[in-house]
Amino acid sequence: MKENVGCCCGVLQTCCHRPDPKKDIIKGIFEINHSPWFSLCAAGRSVAIRIYSSHKVDQSTGKGSESDNAYLIQGKVLEREKLPIMEGKMKLPTRIIKFELKFEVERGFGTPGAFVIENRDKHEFFLKSATLKYSIPDIDKREFRFYCGSWVYPLQKTGVRRFFFTNQLYLPSKTPSGLKELRQKELKKLRGGSKDERKPWDRVYEYDYYNDLGDPDNGRKYARPVLGGSDHPYPRRLKTGRPPCKNDLSAESRPASCFQIYVPPDERLSQEKQEELTNNFVDALQRFLSPKTDHPNRWYQGSPDLIKKIVHFFVPRDAFSTGDFRILQSIVDFFRRKPKSSSHQDTDSLEPFDVILDIFSEKEVKEIDGWVKQKLEKLVPKEIFNEVVATSTKRNLLNSQLPSIIAEDKFAWVKGKEFGRQMLAGTNPVRIRRLLSSPKDKELSPDLSGTNRLPEEVLKNSHVKEAMEKKRAYILEHYHYLLPFLNMINGKGVCAYATRTILAAGDALKPIAIELRLPDPNGSMVVFPHHTFEWELAKFHVAANDAAYHQLVSHWLHTHAVIEPFIIATRRQLSVMHPIHRLLDPHFKDTLHINAIARGVFLNAGGILEKTLFTGEFSMQLSSHLYKQWRFEDQALPKDLEKRGMAVQSFRDKNVSGIKEKPAEKKPEKIDDTQVERDESLEEIDENVVELDENPATDEAADEEVKFRTGVTLILEDYPYAKDGIEIWHAIETWVREYCKIFYDENDDAIKEDEEIKEWWTEIRAVGHGDQKEGWYDLKTSENLVKALTTLIWITSGMHAAVNFGQYAYAGWPPNRPMLLRKFIPKEGTKEYVELTHNPDKFIVEMLPEKFQMSFVIAVMDLLSRHTSDEVYLGQRPPKNEWEEKEEVTKKFQEFREKLQQIERNIMERNKRYNLMNRWGYAKIPYKLLYPDTSKTRAPSKEKSGPEKMDITGMGIPNSISI
Repeated sequence: MKENVGCCCGVLQTCCHRPDPKKDIIKGIFEINHSPWFSLCAAGRSVAIRIYSSHKVDQSTGKGSESDNAYLIQGKVLEREKLPIMEGKMKLPTRIIKFELKFEVERGFGTPGAFVIENRDKHEFFLKSATLKYSIPDIDKREFRFYCGSWVYPLQKTGVRRFFFTNQLYLPSKTPSGLKELRQKELKKLRGGSKDERKPWDRVYEYDYYNDLGDPDNGRKYARPVLGGSDHPYPRRLKTGRPPCKNDLSAESRPASCFQIYVPPDERLSQEKQEELTNNFVDALQRFLSPKTDHPNRWYQGSPDLIKKIVHFFVPRDAFSTGDFRILQSIVDFFRRKPKSSSHQDTDSLEPFDVILDIFSEKEVKEIDGWVKQKLEKLVPKEIFNEVVATSTKRNLLNSQLPSIIAEDKFAWVKGKEFGRQMLAGTNPVRIRRLLSSPKDKELSPDLSGTNRLPEEVLKNSHVKEAMEKKRAYILEHYHYLLPFLNMINGKGVCAYATRTILAAGDALKPIAIELRLPDPNGSMVVFPHHTFEWELAKFHVAANDAAYHQLVSHWLHTHAVIEPFIIATRRQLSVMHPIHRLLDPHFKDTLHINAIARGVFLNAGGILEKTLFTGEFSMQLSSHLYKQWRFEDQALPKDLEKRGMAVQSFRDKNVSGIKEKPAEKKPEKIDDTQVERDESLEEIDENVVELDENPATDEAADEEVKFRTGVTLILEDYPYAKDGIEIWHAIETWVREYCKIFYDENDDAIKEDEEIKEWWTEIRAVGHGDQKEGWYDLKTSENLVKALTTLIWITSGMHAAVNFGQYAYAGWPPNRPMLLRKFIPKEGTKEYVELTHNPDKFIVEMLPEKFQMSFVIAVMDLLSRHTSDEVYLGQRPPKNEWEEKEEVTKKFQEFREKLQQIERNIMERNKRYNLMNRWGYAKIPYKLLYPDTSKTRAPSKEKSGPEKMDITGMGIPNSISI
């Protein structure tokens, strides 16, 4: 390229010379966002862009033929849109600007396939998209689109130029000749190799151990073992390259702020989302930690549940106004002579859980008590704490939506059947399993084999024997994995047992026996429902165990942690042009950054989980211990259900896809209360192995459901997580299968020859999950590829939604899901037992965490259960990320969306059937955690004058683990 020394603008490519008649002109529109507006003018003189041909190769470089450079300063500004400045935030104003550039290319240049951009300015900017088009339509009428969505940092910082590829998708073997070298070169850059600390502008994806959870430089009590490797196996995380601690070279030093942990620029939360999450947390902490005021309760908090139920029995909810309730409430209060509530009332005279209910009372934002500040400062990042303190000077009301578990009936959670229902439809519906046989036959389920068999006292119980003989026995096991840790855990001032809970299935799932064990045999016991005091206390201990397992394993380990190596490997080994990279990309949004924040706030030594869970400082060690049992194949929902004995195979017809419409004139045969569509292969089920449950007959509303042929038959048809989940699984699997057909043509040889997929899968198994050698698919067939991809999408969408977004609904009421307990169950004849029998309510309140801990946990549950406004949901396309020139993909995705909409209708129909107790329970919580809600476009709104009108539970299934 020649310089034009005397040009009018003084840059390499003159902006005023006439085009070379031997060259063609390609016009490009480049959309830039998130950049200080004044820097763009300066950047325009030093930002150069050059495009590459897909098929015409430059023999001297081996790359596609290049255009001449074009510069932003030469571009014509088409649009300017000023973005709003967040209220109360000191930020530079930003603009969305579209530039039109012209590129001169040699005749026969052909299809533009990539472009390179050099930013020699001092400022970074966000390149949103680019569109290229020949100026003469006779050459090529098509538009060539590039979805960039990436930060472009100055060349002086990065040392590398940025490449962007067309939206066209190519398997490695089908990559156009002009793009092959660029494709490999870009992947090589992303793999990095430097040992230095990562800078904010680095785009490097490397693996590391979890060696950043401890902080030994802050004292020995903050030292934690490294997770990952033979001693403590664990998935790998993203490497940050920070220097080691001074007192322990195996540990990585902590960053100055949890929000400064390195993640590549394109993996970061948007600034708007970070602010939204911060505001949500600050609001929740203020709402639940502010001291109660003398402000009188509003009608919806003071009105007894009985009044609501009576009124709504006769009058529709919408027909009864606020004023009507106030009048009715005043009449009831007059006749009951109910005194006004007072914040100074003696807590000993309150009902046992009124102290906890006060946390949800209407309050005014005011100065938080000093002792609360001291505790809070040790639990949350400095940025959050300062926000809480700074905004406590305002004088507006705070309203709290009651958790769903107590919204209708404050004591529904106490009932045994509600306790059992939550194992099927609560926050942790993935642990319960079926007892397959009695000990006289073959062995029980694996968890109960050998030395872990049920004690004779349990096996001889008439209710347990009957349930096992009728194949209706189920178990919730928090036993063998806890025993090795109990002495260490209980030595830290908490009181925990290893527990096994036996349940019987009937019209609902009901607990019938609980075994509690300490390492000391004298501290072990078995209780049954007729042991009134001990039984109720035992349920608290089971709930505490399940709550800790949920947070550490079902939620963190089995979704957040196990997915991170897949994301790293995808960025390192699959080009953005690879069809599988494009398929998975929406399901990896924000996860690396969320995980990084979690390591700095939740999982770290002295962090939120250690301070709130009974497992304390041993929490992550326990998580590592349970990773030994994790197998990737078992994360497939059908396999998981079968392994837990909750389902059996019915048929595996891979040619069956889509929705099976039920004939209007003929109802499907019933298997007890189920309406599973009868297929010939169902006759092969061994009824001696599986006995389906007898539930009341269904009502006619269920006839509106469309039946899915999912390949498994549920043992408990009224198992909401499995019932809704298996339909969503099948929809995902069908979409993935159809998508892979488009690119691989069901050709196993094409998969075997795909070098990027081969390297991707090898790296995941050997490095990302290098400590787990078992349970992997052999990724050499189209069927196994479909299973692996479906499993990944299921984990990031449906599975995470099921174990995350119900947390406030259930754990927002601490007695229902206590995170730790402060008392053991006293033995008869002891002083503690006399105290228990004399005042059981007081004993229970003293057994639960103290009030600050409960308030803080409620705030955390509120934060984790909220959807953010920029969320993209399953069945939705990310904005401006369209599939190019693949009408088949668009068509199949639309079918996927329509199937999800049908599943929504199915779920709503099932939620109308009150005879399905597990979908509602005594707490009247409709199961919507797996409701896709494909029309969702924004988070629930708030009203300044009252509580939220929309429940924060069940607002849709996000595509990715982004909270």
